[in-house]
Amino acid sequence: MADDQNQLPLGADDNINPTPQDANSNNPPPAGGGDGPTAPTGPGALIMTSINIEEEMRRSYLDYSMSVIIGRALPDVRDGLKPVHRRILYGMQEMGLQFNKKYTKSAKVTGHVMGNYHPHGDSAIYDTMVRLAQPFSLRYPLIDGQGNFGSVDGDPPAAMRYTESRMTRLAGELLADIDSDTVDFVPNYDESTSEPTVLPSRFPNLIVNGGTGIAVGMATNIPPHNLTEVLNATIALLTRDKAETRTDLELVLEHVLGPDFPTGGFIYGRSNIANTYKTGRGRFMMRAKCFTENITGGRQAIIVTEIPYQVNKANLVKRIAELVNEKIVDDISDIRDESDRDGMRIVIELKRGAQQEIVLNQLYKHTSMQESFSMIFLAVHNGQPKELPLDKAIHAFIDHRIDVVRRRTAFLLNKAREREHVLLGYQIALDHLDTVIKIIRQSSSRAAARENLFQYFSNKRITLNGAELAGVTLDPTKYNVDLNGGSVSSQLANNSGGTLILSYRQIDAILELQLYRLTQLSIDELLNELRVVRDNIAEYESILASERKLRTVIRKELEDIRDKYGDARRTVILDESTELTLEDLIQDEQVAVTVSNTGYLKRTPITTYRQQKRGGTGRLGMKTREEDFVAQLIIDSTHAYLLCFTNTGRVYWLKVYEIPDVGAAGKGKAMASLVDLQPGEKVVTILAVRDLEEDSRYVLFATRNGTVKKTALKDFSNVMARGIIAIGIDKDDELITAKITDGQQVIFLATHEGMAIRFNEQDLRSMGRPAFGNKGITLKKGDYVIGAAVTPSNEARNKERLARAAAAGLSAQVEKVLDEAGESIASQPLELAESDDTVAAPEISEEAAAKLAKLDEKLGLTPCLILSVSENGFGKRTDVDSYRLQSRGGKGVINMKATPKIGKVTAIQLVDDTTEMMVISQFGKIIRIDTKSVRAAGRATMGVKLLDLDTDDKVAAAMVIPPDEAKTPNENGALLQ
Repeated sequence: MADDQNQLPLGADDNINPTPQDANSNNPPPAGGGDGPTAPTGPGALIMTSINIEEEMRRSYLDYSMSVIIGRALPDVRDGLKPVHRRILYGMQEMGLQFNKKYTKSAKVTGHVMGNYHPHGDSAIYDTMVRLAQPFSLRYPLIDGQGNFGSVDGDPPAAMRYTESRMTRLAGELLADIDSDTVDFVPNYDESTSEPTVLPSRFPNLIVNGGTGIAVGMATNIPPHNLTEVLNATIALLTRDKAETRTDLELVLEHVLGPDFPTGGFIYGRSNIANTYKTGRGRFMMRAKCFTENITGGRQAIIVTEIPYQVNKANLVKRIAELVNEKIVDDISDIRDESDRDGMRIVIELKRGAQQEIVLNQLYKHTSMQESFSMIFLAVHNGQPKELPLDKAIHAFIDHRIDVVRRRTAFLLNKAREREHVLLGYQIALDHLDTVIKIIRQSSSRAAARENLFQYFSNKRITLNGAELAGVTLDPTKYNVDLNGGSVSSQLANNSGGTLILSYRQIDAILELQLYRLTQLSIDELLNELRVVRDNIAEYESILASERKLRTVIRKELEDIRDKYGDARRTVILDESTELTLEDLIQDEQVAVTVSNTGYLKRTPITTYRQQKRGGTGRLGMKTREEDFVAQLIIDSTHAYLLCFTNTGRVYWLKVYEIPDVGAAGKGKAMASLVDLQPGEKVVTILAVRDLEEDSRYVLFATRNGTVKKTALKDFSNVMARGIIAIGIDKDDELITAKITDGQQVIFLATHEGMAIRFNEQDLRSMGRPAFGNKGITLKKGDYVIGAAVTPSNEARNKERLARAAAAGLSAQVEKVLDEAGESIASQPLELAESDDTVAAPEISEEAAAKLAKLDEKLGLTPCLILSVSENGFGKRTDVDSYRLQSRGGKGVINMKATPKIGKVTAIQLVDDTTEMMVISQFGKIIRIDTKSVRAAGRATMGVKLLDLDTDDKVAAAMVIPPDEAKTPNENGALLQ
């Protein structure tokens, strides 16, 4: 039968059969059936209302969102717990699973919590229990687990039927005084029992253990902190003096240094910490803690002992292995995990000669050995989700503790007053013990005895077995009772008229008094207890009456927690100023960088090679394969930038310390593994530069076909790993060298066939990087440029002469010689250069040249010489003034006679009488010589032997050692193989 309330009343003429318009009909309504929607009919039509679907969706979604935010996803700022955490701990408290009780199966705890408080499935509860028990997840675990509760390797925990658990001692502090009416309780989901809305929490658990959560439209991610630091900060805010001028946050940051993660590690940077805690949002950079250990074979290993928070150790090891296999990091020979119960230990063995600082930087870049922690300090505060600064979060906890302690004190005060009331009744009864016994014995029943005692102590007459007994009047002062409301007795006994009477509660206690309590010892105990209870009442009343005393109680409890559970900080926070860069860890020293013809590159300290006599056999400087040979040598500081110019005209950047040190006889490392060379590219020259932004400095380029170009050095300051174009190169040409200049020097070019040209650098205008440049020398058929040098101009040398003359008091003499030299040049007409149409500057007269040479020797100026080295190991030094200045683009003059005996020219270098040089053969033989031992000779001479070469061996390169390199005491040196 249909419910009468759910259907319309029917009249006598109503048609009960459904019509096309009936709500219950399956037929569609007829077309044009009236204006607007048809009113609903049928069962339930009377209780149906029309609503806007958009408004209903909005309201329902907001209700759902707030339910998730408040009831599931976000922690409460007061106890730092989400509802599931709170229910688990309260359920374990109910089960008696304190820290000093035996362990209980986790399945039993899960069932109890699920059945009484959290009806969301056992996996949600057990997973939460597991995290509360993991020492690598919580800085201070709240559950003491026995069994497999997972690992830092990401291993899953054992099933709940296998593990056991109980609360930790610290978790008990979250629940302390929960039975003292300190927090509110609400009915559980089925109203069969009640649960707390928040825990009393004697320490700020939200800040200490942190928390994470994803709600609807918002998320929280709070890092853990050190308990001692947080409690010290809480005490500082709790006891803040009104005269204090510093802000709350400044007081807090004096104690809280930053997050303290359970896995330790490093946090880099302090500058952002204050702002992060001020806004409630920010980021902390975490790094693994590691050190270097020497292992067998002269190698090193990186030992990782602590990793960033929430990093999976097994995945970290796996990722490092992938980097090695993918050749992203190729200086690692082995990796293994040696972690055990004593702690974490990841061993990363390095290859011989590998730089552990470089490997570490690569690991920080490509693995989770460096991770960031993004803090969002979002929590439920006063029933609403709020982002809180650190000091506001601590204030919220303090307010919570003030409320808890005040409620606890009021609860204890009421209990003490009730106990005082009973004890006062005992005292009065003991003072009238005989009469009380008489009344009880002569009363017909317990109810009669109860009423008779009440009437007697109310100063009223009573009748006992026909005899009347006068009541007694009690003196309030004798019993220290304030009838004006100061004592609970006056309230509970309903005293009136200024007379002290016993209440029925006191009389019931008297009637239940056991006989052994009438002994003198028990009587003294009762009276002593009364005095103690009254002292407690006075203490509780003073606490409630004084805000300062209330805060003192809270402070004492916080100090007890700190002293009992506080520990040392695990995570080390480093200042930005103390963060060592890779360059800071590398010794600044002169090294020799060699590049083989097939692109292998290495560095070796200059001290490895000792000076030898001219013509010595040298020592092995680089081990090469039979088909390989040394192609280039450069010497500079480990901290210099290396501009690596390739034959195709591109430039790449390196730091010298990035090149591996593999010993004097080592093969080195492929250039392709240091820079991303394009197919067909090889490095032909390397320039060492400290400051890429320096003004008035240029890079001079010289190509094999005689093209030269000048480009500002700062055009190369945009360091890019993939390299950039340095000079435009024709397809049949290639770059052979590059030099650093100041734009005011003289350029010297030398060719393979023994020709050379010298022209002013001012003849070259500065061009952009992609430009192709201008002709520097006109080459004969089959000839090509083998080197270039930047020599000082006459103006620069004269300036130096005048400066030294002024210091020596010889200015007049020097000026006279310079004037004579200028007149000798001016007296000669301009003439064409040899074998071309370019103009050559007139040469200085022999007499003037001799005077200048004598003057330079007197001033201590060494001559500027060009040392030319032939492929057969011969060399000669020639004064640069022997090469007349010409216009750019000429054919030049003879530099060295290329006979079959000495061979053709391989290299040239600008030297003086203090210069030392290294010469390397194609088979890898290297010698270090003093260039002063090489005889000075004219342009068209053969030179002397520098290096004794084997058959078919030829000189590959020659390079000057920097002048600040210390010389050995014996100028000629000693042979050392």
